[in-house]
Amino acid sequence: MENTETNNPKKRLVGSINSKQGGFGLPELVIVLMIAALIAAAAMVVVPRALASIRADKVVDEFNTAIPAIQTAYQNQTSFSSLTTAQVALNGWVGSSFVEYTAGVPTGKLLTQWGTLTFAPIASGAQAQGTLDKVPSKECVKIANAFTNDLYLAATINGTAVKTNVNSVDLTAIGTQCSSTTTNTITFTFGRS
Repeated sequence: MENTETNNPKKRLVGSINSKQGGFGLPELVIVLMIAALIAAAAMVVVPRALASIRADKVVDEFNTAIPAIQTAYQNQTSFSSLTTAQVALNGWVGSSFVEYTAGVPTGKLLTQWGTLTFAPIASGAQAQGTLDKVPSKECVKIANAFTNDLYLAATINGTAVKTNVNSVDLTAIGTQCSSTTTNTITFTFGRS
């Protein structure tokens, strides 16, 4: 009589597969763990930088929308002397994500995820100024680098000038000031369009 188990091709295939399965050995497991550790280490460096860049880009985009909106609103005014933060918030000159709401009604305050954003007239109303406080170092550098844009007449970080005229941005001062403390105050000045 013939042994049906050894002659059955399906049974032989299952038997040969079972005999070859052994799982990971110690060397393979060590390699997998090392690769996972490298990926985790890279993520710890890359992810915070990427998130900081996204947050800073959002703020810069808001500035690039708000400044022209304010300039347009004030084009028929003699000065910026009546400009207030509440006016900017209530007129929707910045995105709603920056506007503080209570019971669905704007309070007139502008908030970022770090601190406040304020607007006020300066130079006897000839210019307007925005102030952004409690900005982390990584976001500070990214935001300040946007001051190369012609919208900005001047800018300071922690009271130190980083832009003094339309075409001059001091990149060394930006890096120094943004790195001098964990949170920073940025001011920027703009004029009429």
